[in-house]
Amino acid sequence: MTTQKKQDPRAIRSKRVFKEAVVDILIENPDISKLTVQKIAQRAELNRATFYLHFLDINDLLKQLVYDIFDDLLSEISPTLQIDNLNNQEQLITFLDYFYKHRKILAVLFEHPGFNRKMHMTLKDLIVIQRKSEGSDSTNTTLSMDILASSILGIIMWWLRNGVHFSSEYIANQIIELYR
Repeated sequence: MTTQKKQDPRAIRSKRVFKEAVVDILIENPDISKLTVQKIAQRAELNRATFYLHFLDINDLLKQLVYDIFDDLLSEISPTLQIDNLNNQEQLITFLDYFYKHRKILAVLFEHPGFNRKMHMTLKDLIVIQRKSEGSDSTNTTLSMDILASSILGIIMWWLRNGVHFSSEYIANQIIELYR
């Protein structure tokens, strides 16, 4: 039996503060090439040595931030995927609410192809899970999973860039109507 080593609360706090700092910086200026460890450390009110204690470099920090976002997204929507009597609209609204809540950083991250690929794969996986829970034969569907995932991703990206004045309920209804 192995025991997992408990992480130091200071280390957890430092990582969180660095991630929040990089999010704040990217919201102000989405150009990742302008990020420096010094800027991040200054914004976090920590020093560069502390940064390098927790991250290899800026890319490592960004990668961990993206993993956190996907973990958070999946943990947020997983419970709705497990409930049999929940309809597609309620699941979609829960999913879209997450995007609305984190729209500023997600709008920045959507500018990067790697994030889009990962989001596309996540959407595809969620569509497969949803169709299996409905008892649908995924090989016999009108739209392929790729087309459906790309369409939903495109709608979400448009919503975050241009249409945030629309509610998640409205966007969910539009997506559902589109695929009827």
